Amino acid sequence: MNPIPWRLRAAISDHFPLFYHYAANLLRPRRSQCYWDDRLAETWQRRTWPTKNALIAERVQHDDAILDIACGNGSILRDLRARGFTNLSGLELSRYAVDRLRAEGFTMFHGALPRVPVADASFDVVIASQILEHVIRRDLFCSEITRVLRPAGQAFFFVPNDCLGPIDEPEHVIKYRRASFEAFMRKHFEVLAIEVIKDANHSMSILLGQVRRKGEVAPPG
Repeated sequence: MNPIPWRLRAAISDHFPLFYHYAANLLRPRRSQCYWDDRLAETWQRRTWPTKNALIAERVQHDDAILDIACGNGSILRDLRARGFTNLSGLELSRYAVDRLRAEGFTMFHGALPRVPVADASFDVVIASQILEHVIRRDLFCSEITRVLRPAGQAFFFVPNDCLGPIDEPEHVIKYRRASFEAFMRKHFEVLAIEVIKDANHSMSILLGQVRRKGEVAPPG
């Protein structure tokens, strides 16, 4: 798409992000599991989210069953364990990450989104950090999250705020702004909070959606 003027490419990326994603990746080889294995091995200790981790820890209970979807190098899981959380699980496409985190004592699941290969009503908390913008079948993905949440369970979604569309990151299939993100969250969940945050280790603005299953009432206390 390089011969196309940048302004036009930017407009296509903003208004037709999925088309741009497909066009940008048309001639690129599909990134295999081996690619993600190698990438995670190279960056295992580099990506941490201290502000995000603290925010999650403040809003969940220490005995909650927590699933981090597309957990990558497991930085969120390790941070939560250091804070005293014990019932921690991750889901990853990378076999390298699954094996390494399993060796560290975490319960790990292997699979590719939008499916979430865990049993119904298995978790009190689901974390989907910097992953929704990668998922084409987002409605199915959110249905899967609803399925695996327990009654009154909650989910935390984090996405880039009005940045990193397909023109910037060809792996992304959409760019969210606060209004579009909130509308999508409300389509699938009861919204507890929509916030704009910045993590101490990252300069970009991030949208947080804290949600729970529709029609659920949280237990007292």
